[in-house]
Amino acid sequence: MSTVSGSSPHLQQQRKIAKDLLKAARAGDADALAQLRKVRPHAGEYKLADAQLVVARQADFESWPKLVKALEAAEMRVFREAITSGDASALKRLLTGSARLRKKVNAPLFVFGGRPINQAAKHLAVVDVLLEFGADINLRSRWEAGPFGVLDGCPPELARSLLSRGATLTAHAAARLGWLEELRAIVNVNPEVVDEKGGDGQRPLHFAKTPEIADFLLDHGARIDAKCVDHQSTAAQYALSDRAAVTVRLLQRGAAPDIFMPARLGDLALARRLIDQDANCLAARTHRRGYEPVPVMGIYNWVLGFHLSPHEVALRYGHRDVYETLLRSSSPKVRLLDAVMRHDEPMARAALRDDSSLLLAMTRDDHALLACAAQDNRIEAVALMLELGFDPMARGIDGGTVLHMAAWEGNTQIIQILLQRGVEVNDLDPTHGSSPLSWAAYGSVNRRRDGGDYAGAIERLVQAGANIKAPGNKSGASMLDMADGNPQIQEVLRRLGAN
Repeated sequence: MSTVSGSSPHLQQQRKIAKDLLKAARAGDADALAQLRKVRPHAGEYKLADAQLVVARQADFESWPKLVKALEAAEMRVFREAITSGDASALKRLLTGSARLRKKVNAPLFVFGGRPINQAAKHLAVVDVLLEFGADINLRSRWEAGPFGVLDGCPPELARSLLSRGATLTAHAAARLGWLEELRAIVNVNPEVVDEKGGDGQRPLHFAKTPEIADFLLDHGARIDAKCVDHQSTAAQYALSDRAAVTVRLLQRGAAPDIFMPARLGDLALARRLIDQDANCLAARTHRRGYEPVPVMGIYNWVLGFHLSPHEVALRYGHRDVYETLLRSSSPKVRLLDAVMRHDEPMARAALRDDSSLLLAMTRDDHALLACAAQDNRIEAVALMLELGFDPMARGIDGGTVLHMAAWEGNTQIIQILLQRGVEVNDLDPTHGSSPLSWAAYGSVNRRRDGGDYAGAIERLVQAGANIKAPGNKSGASMLDMADGNPQIQEVLRRLGAN
């Protein structure tokens, strides 16, 4: 099977070529007749379907429907790219020339059910083109946890312009933008809006830009520890990274704290209080089980980072005194895990000299931090953990091994480190029944890490013995199917033997 790529797909052009070919053949053109005889040598009278088959075969497709499917997919890809990149001119050309695309201006085409107008919120010129072709500026995303509107993600400086184009201001957007007077007017009309769920099931308090906005919402009945639907996280947790003053105000007004808050804020007294209440909080990590105030899929994964300890957060924000307090109060195992994840080799080796049994006492979840380090592209941490004796076949998300994680990230350096240690290259994860090679192919479409070398990852895995002809998952998808949406990677897979 071939693929269609390029800056602009031409389905209408291919249809015209087929019609012109048939017309020429019916007029007796020898070249046109010769082309048709190649695909229908015994036809008495040629039809449009025959000419379409010629066009498809010339483009290396076995049938016209498969060519149409590829062209439509390419057209949609270019349409989406024009919106996300802010290319209003290209978008207008596409919509002018394609009735099919004009029907999609309000469709949920983007991640989490985002519609073109949601995705275009950063580019006014693109918004204007979409509106010209019938987009609804107030149509919210189709997201089961709670839909987002155009004002929920636009740059603040564009909000007034979007309002002038017909966008409706909500309490959530007013809180996010820091527009206190507008928020006051909305709440005066409908006091219950302070507890209304919006995008991701967040309340307006989750969006509060300033302490004053938070105070206003609390004074009008907002529940201080209400959790969103998608991440089961509070407003204080949402604000912690980039709206620290809001988190401080919420804590002052009685919000439930967690150990990551004093680590981020540099609040030594709060850190000591939380440690005194529950010393196990020191073993907490984002995106890890075991610490109830911070869910595995909590918002900290996105606002602080995945697999972070409070120790790392304190250091990241320059609070050495809080870090030292956390470290002194931590168990030897927690200190070792903190050291290896930060690739602090002297500290890690010192911890093992003090207690050589630490590695033997490691649980499966402890060893799984090696897979987490690979997922986070912590190359030095992976190398150190392997050298110290962590399990190279430890499993992370969806039961994938360390090699699965490196493949998903397109991280050839970690892949090479693991291959040099002789890890199994054809191991299947228990969730999808997929190998590391399949994760690399799928990741080239659905992860696409900036800086990820998915072609290099695939080449290294195949050279090491990865079975490129094996099914890509439990459903029997091929390796080419796993990379559907990335023609360049599909070409790499074909060159290496995929079919």
